[in-house]
Amino acid sequence: MGTDSWKGHVNGILYGVQFDSALDDAVVTRVADGVDAGSYPGDRAETRDAIDQALRCSGPLNDQAETHHSEDDIRAFLRRLSAALAATPPQR
Repeated sequence: MGTDSWKGHVNGILYGVQFDSALDDAVVTRVADGVDAGSYPGDRAETRDAIDQALRCSGPLNDQAETHHSEDDIRAFLRRLSAALAATPPQR
């Protein structure tokens, strides 16, 4: 992935959670299931790579989606989402 190619993935995820009141485990599960279902571009590995690149950036991650969630909440959510995507996907 290029330097900022993670932004499309992360912005898509943030857009999808912008109306959630809290970025809790239910939201993590919903987004991970959405990745599996093809609701977001890329598979688990590609999405994790984008998230991990985003988390290494020092700048704001919420500068384009502009959700009401704090930067700290977004980073914590993305760390939990990355861990969920690293787990074995559920059998369907």
